[in-house]
Amino acid sequence: MMNKVLTCSSNVSVMGGELRLQMSSPGQGALVATNPNDGVAGHTGASFGLGFYEARILFPGTCTTIHNWPAWWTTGQSWPLHGENDIAEPLSGTMHSNYHSPSRNITVSIPGCWAGEFHTYGLHRKAGRNDIYFDGVLIQSYSTQDGAAPHFLIINVGSWSGSQVFGPPGAVRVDYARVWK
Repeated sequence: MMNKVLTCSSNVSVMGGELRLQMSSPGQGALVATNPNDGVAGHTGASFGLGFYEARILFPGTCTTIHNWPAWWTTGQSWPLHGENDIAEPLSGTMHSNYHSPSRNITVSIPGCWAGEFHTYGLHRKAGRNDIYFDGVLIQSYSTQDGAAPHFLIINVGSWSGSQVFGPPGAVRVDYARVWK
């Protein structure tokens, strides 16, 4: 379960060189992660330390409403101790960037049109500080309390009670996700 839905591998596909994550019904979404300790036999993955994390993503929707509950984020193996960086997370249809740790939660609304076309979303993890970039522009900077613990990457789509779009029209489309040290 993630963001109020079961995450179903049948809702993850590759088409035209893009990773696609969609909801097939109100209770079935999708998730991909690099978690090396997900407990699933045969899965391998990777965690990353300080560096720059970036993904080029198309979130479904319009300038006024982003459909479903998609997110591009990182976290460590021990939540909330190792922190959580919600690089790009539409909440109730509008774009946000969030940070969670044992003693603080930061939520920032990001104005602009972030749906219906590809944009790059980046996180620069530094010792004690993170910077968030949308299309190469710094949009948020905050101090961290995660001890620079390794994080793994997650892209998922879940459900909020507003605009739900199922199947390919509501798919999160990912051109790439990468990390630089």
